[in-house]
Amino acid sequence: MVEVILSLPEWIGIVAAMGIATALGLGVYFTSNYLIGAYTTDDLKDPMSNLFRVVGTLIALMLSLSFAEVIYQNTGINNALEREASAIADTFRDLKQFDEEGTRALRMLLVTYTESVIEDDWKSLASDQLSQRSKSVFGEIIDNITILEAQSEIQKRIISRIDADIDVISDSRLIRIDNALAETPLYVYVIVFGFLVTMACFGAYKTNTPIVVLLALYTSFIGLVLYMILSFSDPFQGAFGVAPTTFERLVEIMRIEDGLD
Repeated sequence: MVEVILSLPEWIGIVAAMGIATALGLGVYFTSNYLIGAYTTDDLKDPMSNLFRVVGTLIALMLSLSFAEVIYQNTGINNALEREASAIADTFRDLKQFDEEGTRALRMLLVTYTESVIEDDWKSLASDQLSQRSKSVFGEIIDNITILEAQSEIQKRIISRIDADIDVISDSRLIRIDNALAETPLYVYVIVFGFLVTMACFGAYKTNTPIVVLLALYTSFIGLVLYMILSFSDPFQGAFGVAPTTFERLVEIMRIEDGLD
């Protein structure tokens, strides 16, 4: 169900998550109210209120920590993508400095690779895999770089820089697939369980319109927060995930520098 919700357009996904949380929460509330309604007394309300406060506080804490974690993770992915884009740009310019005419075809491969990241990788990463096209082009780039022969000390240093940048690009590819393959965090299920427990605690209170309205607002808010956490935790599929904007700008710059546009 999580994959289906995240695959929906942003606002539809948000409404769906809020609707599911509201329906589930109110369903637990009405069921709890029906089961313990006959036993509801003032003596029961106090311990239920205390239980609600404890569980509610724990949920609020877990939501805060979870949201902070996925934001931190998302920032790390964005930084890795920026490092990859920077490494591609440095490799492109180093190849041009190494031998402008002799490495023209190799520089074109770098442009093709960057385009494949934008056009193929992002779609494939939403399905938890890297595209075969970008993998093939990247392998071809490595093969061509390994056969470069340095004719001077300067060219040797350039090749050394290129090798370091290729390692950065390779590492970033691994970071992308690792984050795309990440499963729904376990703590999300714990939060959902705690949320349902708090809704069951509300069953000690008699059903009336203000209570139902307030609970509907509460459950829809929880649904919204959970949607954002899940969206950030799946950065290549969710509505709040990362975008290949840096690579799009990089392609334009490389094409301009090589006179392709």
